[in-house]
Amino acid sequence: MEVSPSYLLTLLITKRRVCVLEASTDNNEKSWDDFREEHIESARILFFGNLSRNAAPVHPLQFQRYVRSLGVDGDCHVILYDRGDMIWATYAFWIFTLFGHNKVSVLSGGFDEWKRLQAGSEQYRTESGPGAYVQRIGNFQAEWKSNVICTFDDVLTNTELKTYDLVDAQDKEEYSGIGTGAIFGHIRSAVNIPIDDVFNWRDQRWLNNSDLSRVLSDAGLHRQKPVIVYCSTSVRSSMIWFALRRCNYNATIYFGSWPEWLIRAPDFLKIIPERRRTL
Repeated sequence: MEVSPSYLLTLLITKRRVCVLEASTDNNEKSWDDFREEHIESARILFFGNLSRNAAPVHPLQFQRYVRSLGVDGDCHVILYDRGDMIWATYAFWIFTLFGHNKVSVLSGGFDEWKRLQAGSEQYRTESGPGAYVQRIGNFQAEWKSNVICTFDDVLTNTELKTYDLVDAQDKEEYSGIGTGAIFGHIRSAVNIPIDDVFNWRDQRWLNNSDLSRVLSDAGLHRQKPVIVYCSTSVRSSMIWFALRRCNYNATIYFGSWPEWLIRAPDFLKIIPERRRTL
């Protein structure tokens, strides 16, 4: 799931079949400016807006067409990184997994770690410009993997059958319903694991697997049960999903997330402070 910068460096030096993609927020001027100014050697930019629309994954054929335009083949090793948030790389990882790419990894530490290592070794090269030239269109074939995504009906059924543990990846204020602006709250029976509990932002590192397992266990998750994760957009869910996968949990993402549940679910399955219900 994760590869070290030294591992990626070896792949680049030995000219192995690798597609390095910088996961970015969206196709805007700042994203392009940052990428053109400097990026990891041979990288191409991957825009969030081409992976998801209105909090839902794009159609498999749309994704297939897009990543083929970036030169992605079915047998190349896709390595994803971002510029410090990790959230965009893990979301892209989930999308690649959803659409059936079997060899995809996230670069540990992302661009910041690559730059840190570059200070001690010129082998960790970066480039400027629009990205590596695509010599030919890729041949990746998208295939929908339903085991990593679930729907409103799946979650609704689970409120009765309790087949899955349910994790809310919103921050604590949103989960508790005291976040400002929108009507926040959570699905009945969901436990809260914010992304701050699994990722060290200062060091740009995941908790080690031992500490991760403790966080998940302390939240009440059972390793023998699969897990449904949701947030407000699916983006933060991808980080918790990634953490669960690192610890060998069987996890899936409810892509409709809290906004869909708020609209469609019966009131008794929504935990919202009474004063927020009329906003």
